[in-house]
Amino acid sequence: MRFRTALSLATMFVVSFAAVSLATPIPEGLVSASLLPTPDNRSQSGKIASIGDAAFSLEVVKGQERKTIEFLIDGDTKVEGKLAVGSQATVEYRSADGRNVAIHVVVAHASALKAR
Repeated sequence: MRFRTALSLATMFVVSFAAVSLATPIPEGLVSASLLPTPDNRSQSGKIASIGDAAFSLEVVKGQERKTIEFLIDGDTKVEGKLAVGSQATVEYRSADGRNVAIHVVVAHASALKAR
């Protein structure tokens, strides 16, 4: 009888300890960056309207409405192709401090589009 009581108490102790340890959140410093949720990235396609030193603007047509959106280029921006006014581009971007920061830009030159 004492053996069953000791075994039951030990089992309850282990189960309680496991439940408490699973309920405790993991500190942020111990979680790798790849496991953290990524910010919501958006995508936009259109014609490149202008190019600056660290920015470019894209002319987007939705229905009959034309809208120009400016994107910033930083050191982490990956650009496939060469930015040129009049070229079609698809931009994956994120919003930071009210500005659109380009993450990945894919450019298709206007001459390549006419050849199709």
